[in-house]
Amino acid sequence: MKSFSGVMSRIGIDMGSSQVRMFAGGRVVLSENSVAVIDNGTGRAAGFGVNALVRYHGEPEKYRLEWPVKHGVIADYALTKAMLQYFLEKVMHRAVTRPAVMLSVPSGTSLVVRHALIDAVLHAGAQHGYLISAPAAAVLGARQSLSLPEATLAAVVGRDVTDCGLFSCGGIVAEEGIPFGGRQVDSGIRTYLMEKYHVMIGSAMAETIKRDMASVTKPKEERTINVRGRRAEDGVEVVLTLSSRELYPIMQLLLLPVTRLIKRIIRTAQPEMAEDLLKNGMLLAGGSALLTGISDWISSEVGIPVAVPDEPENVVAAGCLAALNEYRKLPDIIEDGEMYYGRD
Repeated sequence: MKSFSGVMSRIGIDMGSSQVRMFAGGRVVLSENSVAVIDNGTGRAAGFGVNALVRYHGEPEKYRLEWPVKHGVIADYALTKAMLQYFLEKVMHRAVTRPAVMLSVPSGTSLVVRHALIDAVLHAGAQHGYLISAPAAAVLGARQSLSLPEATLAAVVGRDVTDCGLFSCGGIVAEEGIPFGGRQVDSGIRTYLMEKYHVMIGSAMAETIKRDMASVTKPKEERTINVRGRRAEDGVEVVLTLSSRELYPIMQLLLLPVTRLIKRIIRTAQPEMAEDLLKNGMLLAGGSALLTGISDWISSEVGIPVAVPDEPENVVAAGCLAALNEYRKLPDIIEDGEMYYGRD
């Protein structure tokens, strides 16, 4: 990871349940797992991110892994604060000022959690802390405006949370997040193989199937993948050959919570916003936006065009950085963390 010897005055942070991405200077400066490794003997954190995984896999009998953020909510405040401090120090090595930090949060995050996040960011070394919802950050990260009178719709399908927001005139029309994402799709693939073939596979194999072979729409050309697993009845290792045409209806079934959420948000739109949505469509971001055929399938399900930006997995972090230039223009969308401390 390249460190910065100069001033890094602004950082955008997409802190997901499985990944932390930090954006500064027009690029991703950190992308690591949001995980801590705990020493079983002392009960204290011995590392975070890549360092945590290396330590754990080197001595799994000595350490255990813990994820401080679960479904977008702080599960362990002390660990979250320590993790943020570690990552900020990593990207700000020899920096001469404390940065302003914009942090994305899932829609519907409680005031208690928002306060805790701002507190964690400030204690981690930030000079100022701000919050923005993931869908709003995605819009800004895709270089679109939230100030225009036209309606703007965005959805972010992450690892554990799917978030959807509708915006107009610099305000929030509707936002909602659900505890569903790529991890649940992986679990669904494992369940399908267990129920149909009575074969058990691991999470890594399920993610490989999803990423490298599965399609959400009927593929024009059939592709196959050899899947290694264990027979449930006796544990014997077996190899299955799966086809993309077999899996696409399963993928559609698994992703129904996403389209149901988007439809609920669309139903909140005023009649005059319908033309905007038909013309401008919806922005789809998050790592799961890379799934083959997902944008076409969602478009057919909800009845509006769906666009996927370049590097959809990084667009929320990029939008957090962009939002630091917009916070005075968008007070109804961007939350100034100073409110929690009564500062001027």
